[in-house]
Amino acid sequence: MKKTLPALSRLLLMTMLVSCATAPKLPQWALSPPSPDGTYTYFTGSASAGDPATAIGDATDRLIAGIMQYIGVDVRVSTSATARASLDSYSADLRQTVETESNTRLTGFQVSQKHLAKESKTGLTTAYILARYETRELEKEKARIAALFKERVDAVAKPEAEGDAFAAEGRALDAVKKYIEAMAAASGAEVENASIKLERNANKARAQVAGIGFLIGDGKSLQGFLGKAYTEPIVVRVFREGAQGRKPLPGATLMIGYSRKMPSGQLGTKTASFISDTSGYAYLDLPAPDFVGRGKILVQLDLSASMELLDKVGPGFKPQMAALEDEIRTKYAELPYIVTSGASEIPMVLFIVDRDEKGEPTNLGATQSGLAETLVREGFSVRGLSLDPALLAGPPDRLVAQARAAAPEGTLRLAYGSAGIDWLRKESGMFLASASASITIVDLRSGATLYSADKSRQVLASDEAGARRSALRDLGAQSFGNDILASLP
Repeated sequence: MKKTLPALSRLLLMTMLVSCATAPKLPQWALSPPSPDGTYTYFTGSASAGDPATAIGDATDRLIAGIMQYIGVDVRVSTSATARASLDSYSADLRQTVETESNTRLTGFQVSQKHLAKESKTGLTTAYILARYETRELEKEKARIAALFKERVDAVAKPEAEGDAFAAEGRALDAVKKYIEAMAAASGAEVENASIKLERNANKARAQVAGIGFLIGDGKSLQGFLGKAYTEPIVVRVFREGAQGRKPLPGATLMIGYSRKMPSGQLGTKTASFISDTSGYAYLDLPAPDFVGRGKILVQLDLSASMELLDKVGPGFKPQMAALEDEIRTKYAELPYIVTSGASEIPMVLFIVDRDEKGEPTNLGATQSGLAETLVREGFSVRGLSLDPALLAGPPDRLVAQARAAAPEGTLRLAYGSAGIDWLRKESGMFLASASASITIVDLRSGATLYSADKSRQVLASDEAGARRSALRDLGAQSFGNDILASLP
């Protein structure tokens, strides 16, 4: 790339050329660069070329190279992008200062003299440049650049050393975070022996995670009752197992999940984040169960915030990352609990009317029969109740009053509603029926609603009557029966 000089430099160049023609003698500083004088450190650069502009450009390069040599810069593959960028910027500032002879671009650095000498025999022009740098400012720049070149090494070594210190103090989680930070720094392509450093820190992190454990409550299964709140919070203890036994682990981020009933009626899990206190404890206020059956409490160690540092790690380090992630995934504990309901011990009457496709009441009784079969199998005491179907179209309190009067003595609950066939069609020689129903269960003493749901079901059968009956029966036995068993308090 051909170098060009600004206007000021061209003017100086012409002046120097005239000077060369009349006074070819070289200045003393060109022959013997001056030594530091306590205030300034001096640098020179010289070069010969066929034209003055090239000679000055090459002399500038050598002047800058001398300054860089003094600073002690050694650019390698491991040099970070930040250090390279800063060095390039500094070099550009030096060049601009030399070419424009400005004293404002770099603090303490200025061009003292320039000299051109042309050799008549060869026709070559030799350029000489003398610059001075305030020693105090030069040393500041040297220290700044040295720190930048050391930054990449420190990015790995410093957090690793901090992790080692935390590990020695028994602060496992703080140590893991520092080791992961060192892994992230070591994953850069500019780090020498990157894979060795990353794997070393990954192994240290895994060793710290391996000793972490949990204890939920007293370790025994819990017993719960549908709709009834637990009297005490569930205590979760986090500890670190070491040579001296179990030590509390404060500040651990935990994801604690527990079973809850989803809108679909299926059992799911609700999860919340907790942080262990200074004694290594976290407390879960388990809400009143909204299901009947088996549930569980699941506690997991959450290091996702620290692991995000490794999101950009290249594929070459995936095995080390995977090993650490696998170790973290093993850090969990489960506590099963059983939720029961006293509903089976409370006598109940059923009044569920089946209707045909036109909405007219029928005496089929398939929905009620299917529901009764499921409830009786689970130990419920249920009986059918004969009432006027027209009551279902009136106010609920009137229906409840009629049921209370007609029910056997000691009956405390009423399940009422209507079911019907929505449509029936023939498909490939078979009959497909779709049935839907709405059922409500109330307390006969107070009239309070204990359960209410709308459900539907489709059934395929070989004949029309069988399709209708099966759709209604399965609707009562399975769709409603199973849901009531899991929901009725």
